[in-house]
Amino acid sequence: MMAAEDAATAEAEAPAEADSNGAQEQLLSPLDRARQALEDENFDRSLMGELLAELEGELFDLRDQLAASAGVASKAEGLEGSLAASKDQLLRLTADFENFRKRTAAEKDELSSRAKGDVIAGLLPCLDNFELARTQVKPETEGEQKINNSYQGLYKQMVDIMKGLGVETVDTVGAPFDPELHEAIMREPSDDVPDGTVLLEFRKGFRMGERLLRPAMVKVSFREEAAPAASADTDSEPNSIDESP
Repeated sequence: MMAAEDAATAEAEAPAEADSNGAQEQLLSPLDRARQALEDENFDRSLMGELLAELEGELFDLRDQLAASAGVASKAEGLEGSLAASKDQLLRLTADFENFRKRTAAEKDELSSRAKGDVIAGLLPCLDNFELARTQVKPETEGEQKINNSYQGLYKQMVDIMKGLGVETVDTVGAPFDPELHEAIMREPSDDVPDGTVLLEFRKGFRMGERLLRPAMVKVSFREEAAPAASADTDSEPNSIDESP
């Protein structure tokens, strides 16, 4: 009885073991199966043909995957090139915009400064009149003094406003004559100062920053040249030539 049961158990386990070995062989790759067949010296022609076909199939699959990977790599390189070109274009556009912004700001400042200078230049004659009144008007009564004080207060207010806008007077008396800043309307000989020195100011000049609003009218000194030396006596007789033989 025991022998019969052992035999039945062995017969039942044999198919299960065979199925397990078959499952393990299915889990192995064709290359591992071929290596195992060589180790077992199993040179069955049908088995070798089957393994060779499976190996060729895997080789074709690997080639297809490699080609797909190459296509993906090429596409990735193309995308990287496009990204680099777009980045370079963005940098160029950013630089162009920054230059445009700076240029526009500079042009705006220049236009504002020019307009402000034109307005101030138009007010300079009024300033001249206040200056003339300050030097020539001599109030005699208390009422005239009050009027004069009012005018002078207004004049001082205008001067303070122009100073706040950056307006400066041009240096004149004692300064060297500068044709860029001065307009010479008179010349006077003088040995007390260097040649080309401003002696007198007839009308104030003004400038705002680097811009000259109006040149100053001035009188300039010059040095008289020394009198020419007396010429030689032309009446003296020339040396006589001895014509005797």
